[in-house]
Amino acid sequence: MKFDDAAITAANRTAEAGAVTGIVGWAASVNWIGWTGVLIALLGALANVYYQRRRDRRERAAIAAEERRRQELHDAQMAAIHERCDP
Repeated sequence: MKFDDAAITAANRTAEAGAVTGIVGWAASVNWIGWTGVLIALLGALANVYYQRRRDRRERAAIAAEERRRQELHDAQMAAIHERCDP
């Protein structure tokens, strides 16, 4: 999980750096710097989306596993109660 958090942070920083590079290139009217900045910002945004979706998928799986565990515990408790009640 720490790697994904670091990757998300790096992707955000990359997108920010690309945006700043694009603005500087536009202000300096140097086309290749501007396009490089846009490309870097786009790559950073895509990396961010990838790692966010990966984290969301992992969190959904953890929530589902916890819900299954709780349901199994509930079922076991109910079975124990029913066994005590049956004559």
